[in-house]
Amino acid sequence: MNGVPEVQPSPGAAPRARLDRPVKVAHVVLALNVGGLERVVLRLLERMERGRFVPVVCALQEPGALADELARLDVPLVVVARKPGLDPGLSVRLAAWLRREGVRLVHTHNPGPHLYGALAAALARAASLPARDAGGPRVVHTKHGRNYPTDKRKVLVNRVATALTDRVVAVSDDARAVALDVERVDPAKVVTILNGVDTEVFRPGDAGAARARLGVPAAGYHVGCVARLSPEKDHATLLAAFARLREVRPDAHMTLIGDGQLRPALEQQASRLGLGGAVTFAGTRGDVAELLPAFDVFALASLTEGISLTLIEAAAAGLPIVATRVGGNPEILREGETGLLVSPGAPETLAAALEAVAVRDDRAEMGLRGRARVVERFGIERMARAYEDLYDEVLGG
Repeated sequence: MNGVPEVQPSPGAAPRARLDRPVKVAHVVLALNVGGLERVVLRLLERMERGRFVPVVCALQEPGALADELARLDVPLVVVARKPGLDPGLSVRLAAWLRREGVRLVHTHNPGPHLYGALAAALARAASLPARDAGGPRVVHTKHGRNYPTDKRKVLVNRVATALTDRVVAVSDDARAVALDVERVDPAKVVTILNGVDTEVFRPGDAGAARARLGVPAAGYHVGCVARLSPEKDHATLLAAFARLREVRPDAHMTLIGDGQLRPALEQQASRLGLGGAVTFAGTRGDVAELLPAFDVFALASLTEGISLTLIEAAAAGLPIVATRVGGNPEILREGETGLLVSPGAPETLAAALEAVAVRDDRAEMGLRGRARVVERFGIERMARAYEDLYDEVLGG
């Protein structure tokens, strides 16, 4: 990836020395609600080698809609609630919990958990100084997105947290660039671990069966999108582009999987555009892997991204992709080979790209090339082993 070092299994190298007993790892999140970050955390928990690492999840707001999955994974959850606004006492409460639980490594996700988790680990280490053989908790932070690089206050907060952090994991070249160039993180602390998906779960399937499952027309050109209905995903531009596409492809149908605050406004927009039954708002679904084969093309109009998990899943399902040229999206697609990239906020360009994919003779081959790229670079086992190696390195150091 453009010369960027990645943490990854190294088949030819000797295995890293392992710790002598299982280590408790605390994943600190805001909540386990529906989103790419949360799904990455759950998949990592699912594949972590329990003989080496014993995970626990600490939420700072609420358990979240996906918290029930933790019971299936036999991973405990605790809520250490954050008070409204800045809560200096939260790090003290977290530090006390880390010490009671015997946590050796704190893995934070998102800027808020990073700040409070890193401060808590520092406090716990200070309290553990007389017992150096046990040691206090170390800190790994995953930078899942760009984290507002133009907001000076938030950049400063990230710098403070990073000063107390052993390693910062960037999930894309773009996230790494923000960490180095904007937040000025010590390059020795930054590593890249690409998000991973299960390519046995997300794979090509029966389009007819998937369309029947969704309740959408069996024929026609199907455009699909899986994303929260929130401003940064810019479904408004996607709907405007789809309306233009329908002018030349009256058989086109679009399905939006996901829910969120903008759903009423987007439904009203679809009605104003005269899309009627041509757009299906499917809401949040737990069977996305089974539904992706319904689509002929996957579209994402985001204004900003870290590295989109839904794009990786769509590519693994063998779909050609049209996406905006933001964040880590260009690292997933190969322009012209596995999909097309367009500028954000440009419905005319997005519509033209969707039409271009529709008429390509090699549309199916585009999807297969995209799947091959995911299998090579974005496998879930590769991601899990890379994090385990990183944990060993941090704890061993």
